[in-house]
Order: sequence, then C-alpha cells, then structure tokens
Amino acid sequence: MLEHFKGDEVFVKKILDYQFQALNHQKLILTPFFNPHEQEIVRQVIGHELVIHTSGGLLHAENQRMIICPDFYDIMPEDFQIIVVQVDYHQQFGKLLHKDVLGALMNLGIKRDCIGDIYDDSSCFYFACTQQTYPYIYDHLKQIKRAKVHLSETTKIVEIIHQYQTKTFILSSLRLDRVVSTLFKISRQNANEAIRAGNVKVNHKDVEEVSFLCHNNDIISFKRHGRVKIVDENRQTRQGNYVVTGYFYK
Repeated sequence: MLEHFKGDEVFVKKILDYQFQALNHQKLILTPFFNPHEQEIVRQVIGHELVIHTSGGLLHAENQRMIICPDFYDIMPEDFQIIVVQVDYHQQFGKLLHKDVLGALMNLGIKRDCIGDIYDDSSCFYFACTQQTYPYIYDHLKQIKRAKVHLSETTKIVEIIHQYQTKTFILSSLRLDRVVSTLFKISRQNANEAIRAGNVKVNHKDVEEVSFLCHNNDIISFKRHGRVKIVDENRQTRQGNYVVTGYFYK
C-alpha cells in the first residue's frame, strides 16, 4: 500500500495503526486536525470497513478532526472535542492578519495539528482548537503583535466565507516554478529555491519538484506569501501561452 502514497509513508503508517485499533479493538479513534490532503488519504486507507466522521468546528472549515470507528458508535458533536475561540482586539495598532494569529499560536509551542482553521471576520478572529489545548492558549495568549487580545469560547455557528482578489496572468507553462514565479512576482531562481526548500504546497501537499505540472483549480500555498487558486480560462494567446486567473485568498 505504501508505494501508492509516495512522500506520505509516515502518515499512512499512522492511519494504518488507527485502522488496526478501530477494527481489532473496536475503539473510537479521534484524530488531530488534518488538512484536506490528509483527509483524503484517511478515506483511501480506511476504506469501507469502518465509519469516518469529520468536524472542523467552523462551517466549511478545511482542517478537520476525524473520528474513525465501527458503525455501532453514536457520534455526537462533543465527541470531536473542539473549542471554537473568538479573538477580540482593538484595531488602533493596526489590523491583524491570519498569519499574525497563526504565528502567535505557533510561538506558544503548540503543534499545528492542534489548531484548525483561523477565520478573519473583519471585526474579530475565530479559530478552532482541541479541547485539551484551549486552557493553555487562554492562559498564555494575551497579545498579538502590538494588540492586546481577549479570548473567549463561543458556541455560535461561524461560517467561513472566503474572499478573493483576482488577477489574470499569461503563463508559458503550468510548471510549478513558472506558476510560483509569475503569480507571486519573484524570479524563476527564487521560485526554484523556495520549492526545493519545501516552502510550496499544492493542494495542501508539499511539492519539491520544480517541474511539477499544475492543473485547473489547484491551490498553491507559498510560505510567507499567501495562497492562490489557479483557474484555467480555457484559452490561449496567439503564441500558445495559457491564460489563467489567480484567486488570491485575502
């Protein structure tokens, strides 16, 4: 099986262990937050012998906790052990960004898979975290950049609605290095170095091959630069170049 998941062998072994525990010991397995790429691997590995339930705390969340269990378990929302946190702050010192909140959480020494999606609702932020992690975050996260923050647990339904800034680009190739170079406005050499250094993901998976071919609706994440979804407009210039639209996540 592992040969079908090149680059994800360690993760697959962990999921196989989850599968063994759920099947042979009739256990309910609650995972950390997994990104969409990891979620798809879980579904492929687990198959139809067990039931999979998911929740990200926030509606339309990309990062989800998964419950893997036999079908006789009756799953309730609280079984996911997710806390949705509201982050309030005054904006006199400037508006915080997604990367500021994530960076502050990571600086506390918290593992990324203990944190779900982070959502900017213009007046405040929301993020999901594991129930076990929340008390530590509440006790230690008092300031982000220059802004003092107040955290509170919320039970209201928070729906994630992505906003985009769109730009049209002409690409001679859909190679990853060309896409990163053009869409993020950096040199081809810098794009190559970033990809080989593991700073670029395609559809939430690390890709270190500069010649990797991108496809329509792929999501390119570039560390410290943001992420963009590329949409092929199905037309070409007279020179045979591709016309694509980049949907940059705000």
